Amino acid sequence: MKLNTTGLFLALSVTSALTSQAIAANRVNLDEGAERSQLISISELVEQHQFETTASVKLNNDISKTKLQQMYKGIPVYGESLVSTASALRSAESFSGDLITGIEQDLSDVMPSISENESVSILAQHWNHDLIKVSQPERNLVIWLDEKDTAHLAWQVSYVVYAKDPSRPYAFIDAKSGAILDTWDAIAFAQGTGPGGNAKTGRYHFGTDYPAFDVKEVNGICSLDSANVETLDMKHQQAGGSIHSFNCYENTSREVNGAYSPLNDAHAFGQVVFKMYKDWYQTAPLTQKLRLRVHYGNSYENAFWDGRQMTFGDGATRFYPLVSLDVVAHEVSHGFTQQNSNLEYKNQSGGMNEAFSDISAAAAVYYHTGSFNWKIGDQIFKGSGSMRYMDTPSRDGKSIDHAKDYRQGLNVHYSSGVYNRSFYLLANTQGWDIRKAFDVFVLANQMYWTPRSTYDQGAVGVVKAAVDLGYCVDDIVYAFNKVGVNAGALTGQGCKDIPTDRPPLAAFDASVSGKQVTVTDRSSDDKGIVGHQWTFGDGAISTQPNTAHTYNAAGSYTVTLTVTDTSGQTNSSSQSITIVDNGNCTAPLWDAGTIYLKGDKVSQAGKNYEAKWWTQGEDPTQTGTWGVWRDLGACQ
Repeated sequence: MKLNTTGLFLALSVTSALTSQAIAANRVNLDEGAERSQLISISELVEQHQFETTASVKLNNDISKTKLQQMYKGIPVYGESLVSTASALRSAESFSGDLITGIEQDLSDVMPSISENESVSILAQHWNHDLIKVSQPERNLVIWLDEKDTAHLAWQVSYVVYAKDPSRPYAFIDAKSGAILDTWDAIAFAQGTGPGGNAKTGRYHFGTDYPAFDVKEVNGICSLDSANVETLDMKHQQAGGSIHSFNCYENTSREVNGAYSPLNDAHAFGQVVFKMYKDWYQTAPLTQKLRLRVHYGNSYENAFWDGRQMTFGDGATRFYPLVSLDVVAHEVSHGFTQQNSNLEYKNQSGGMNEAFSDISAAAAVYYHTGSFNWKIGDQIFKGSGSMRYMDTPSRDGKSIDHAKDYRQGLNVHYSSGVYNRSFYLLANTQGWDIRKAFDVFVLANQMYWTPRSTYDQGAVGVVKAAVDLGYCVDDIVYAFNKVGVNAGALTGQGCKDIPTDRPPLAAFDASVSGKQVTVTDRSSDDKGIVGHQWTFGDGAISTQPNTAHTYNAAGSYTVTLTVTDTSGQTNSSSQSITIVDNGNCTAPLWDAGTIYLKGDKVSQAGKNYEAKWWTQGEDPTQTGTWGVWRDLGACQ
């Protein structure tokens, strides 16, 4: 679509990518505060670029937000969108986000050389899956930007393999060459009456202890099917399944692994989740009816979202059947994320994806019962434990409480701890509760998060959502600051009864080159910062606002900045960095997040290596004789 820009002009920073000298795609930030070295009307930009509306939200103040997917010659530019703000009087008043320009410099045409079916075969071959076992293949032609913002014509491909350990390979495949540009496993795990519960929660009854659930009745036969939710009995198979039916109106099927009726629990709690999204946000969690598949496989101790539906195992020795309200809400909300921000299920975005599902679980329990104990999965966890702890994620021994503990390749269930704790802190801030905190995370997911959002970028999106809703920005900035995430400066926007002398907020940027780290202060305070104290993890300190430090040895270090304001109040922020001694090597240093193709050369620990085939994340020093990397010897 084209935006209606009658009488509307916006001052924008427009780089040389908008001129004939542009040589590649370029990012132009449209947020307020972007540098404005050149001025151009928004109407002129719209004439040069194409957008399609993907979502719209109307706020209580007669302001509407519209998410606009950027297109290029009718093809979506993956992960790139703008958010427009409009009032009842004007069609568009401002824009937020990045605009990609100069795509034509990278792509001479948009005709694929690889067919969509060939792309599925390429992905299946890479993951060693037989095509006959592939279910639900999806292929979409997109413009995909690499880390340098070079545009590629690509097939966005995924499918599901149902097995003892289900998987959902997801990839971007170059539509010209067939090369795999990026890939990962995107499987996201983790009015009738009748019994529910398990040996830990105790037996309860839908229709007495909890409201009855909606069913379909035909000639005295009821089925677990309603306007918004359908529940299938998989009968311990990995494929197939059918909507469960029973003689109206009491369903007692069927006890398994200490639970009284997982079918009833799943169906009833699916309806609770749907009603929460509808009551609070006037939207359905998914664009399609919720499909819940129960009794999957034999002794399957997990639950997952496969891109279309939610599936729940019966558990075994560690778990009761995984159909508690928080688990159901968690899996449904993976679908909400996929159909809104589509956060990639890896890296920091994957942690955010998992955290949003946990946050949704907290919201659903709060919606249903009026309280929440900050434990995920405790009602289906045999024994006294829990799957995750949102107040202190590290209690499980694997999750992280702070962004400084994040490392490349960390399991997304463990990296979710950063956002889980920030949500806990926000919901327990004076003037907030779980519902209010969920408001800003939902709107951020709908409007401001993108597939590759980082912790910091996601937090900025939550702040933007708070501005939209008129909520206190500073409370969000503080909540994220306590977990090492930079959500921006303290502005006081939307805040009431602001203290006259607030503590400072420490924040900084760090960049590593060789053995040197350069740090730049980004801290803020309402009256000004008068002191800086840097520690670099090797005994070195500095009191300069901005400085650089050179390490003597390779290793992992924690850099901490402590700032002091005019009243003597302090605040600290930390980041983890890795220093690698690469000796005299000239080849690029290996990076766990980079995709390498056959023939690519890297260096690591003083040696050069060459890729034998496509790879991502395999450390050259650990590859072995039959691994992907060929040892080329020591750097000279």
